[in-house]
Amino acid sequence: MTWKSSEKIRWGILGCAAIAEKSLIPALKNASGTELLAIASRSATKARDWAEKFSLPKSYGSYEDLLADKEIEAVYIPLPNHLHFEWTIKALRAGKHVLCEKPLALTASQVMEMFDEARANKRQLMEAFMYRFHPRLAKATELLESGAIGESRLVQSAFTFVFNRERDNYRWAPQMGGGALYDVGCYTVNVARLVFKAEPLEIRTASHLDERTGIDLTTSLLCQFSDSRHSLLASSFELEFQSSLKISGREGSLFLNRVFSAKDSPTEIILRQGEKLTSFNFPPVDQYQLMVEHFGQVVSGQVSPLIDFHDSFGNALALEKALKSIRSR
Repeated sequence: MTWKSSEKIRWGILGCAAIAEKSLIPALKNASGTELLAIASRSATKARDWAEKFSLPKSYGSYEDLLADKEIEAVYIPLPNHLHFEWTIKALRAGKHVLCEKPLALTASQVMEMFDEARANKRQLMEAFMYRFHPRLAKATELLESGAIGESRLVQSAFTFVFNRERDNYRWAPQMGGGALYDVGCYTVNVARLVFKAEPLEIRTASHLDERTGIDLTTSLLCQFSDSRHSLLASSFELEFQSSLKISGREGSLFLNRVFSAKDSPTEIILRQGEKLTSFNFPPVDQYQLMVEHFGQVVSGQVSPLIDFHDSFGNALALEKALKSIRSR
């Protein structure tokens, strides 16, 4: 079924996750062309409390019950990483379009199976890399394509913060897709691949692992791309907050601060060309809302997904290679 652009797409959320409370529920309630109908939790009481808090008409005490609701056309999945594959497959088979949190899955083969399922059920699937929808990134791409810094040769990106949640949080569990690389390093890998429009030929890793759980607390990646282009990528649960991107070429460089976390902040691009500095400024925007509205346009057949199978598969493959390198050490 294809929805007309004038119709609202009816949404449900699988799981009472912090990212849903902080970012996706406001985005879904404010986005044009959307109607947030329901939320599900393994606790019926918790789902009911959230539904009351956010004025949602429906709540469910299981994910299966929400997927059985014929009114709901699309779902957002913010569950722990190891559950993305299972519940995306179930949602697609239930006839729902799926916007799933990053990383889409823990292996490239799972990503392939998820998109195969989406095609088989004639439904849309997209990985929720919200930073890709910020207008600043479009401007940075425009500057790169105009030759403002010459050919992009080096990408340096860091996404780090001090993670101090309780030990029962899934990010501490390797079997649940925990660790800094999956949680925030996936962004840095994604942006490097985006800039170079290519897949890394070789990935070298250095990590600091947690002695108790074995997850990576800090990981650095050196990725080699074709034509001797490189990326230096850092992700961490034990360093001060960073969310940065620097792209360098022979004629200059671009710098973007808060590149993955710009929702509530004014941002800028700093273009350096020799001794000349040019700043491009952007007001705060809700990149989650922009993502939701884009996905609605994808569902209604107006546009192709900005983040498609090849993007998600390539990212999963790169992360898989990096993690194998970490574990082999």
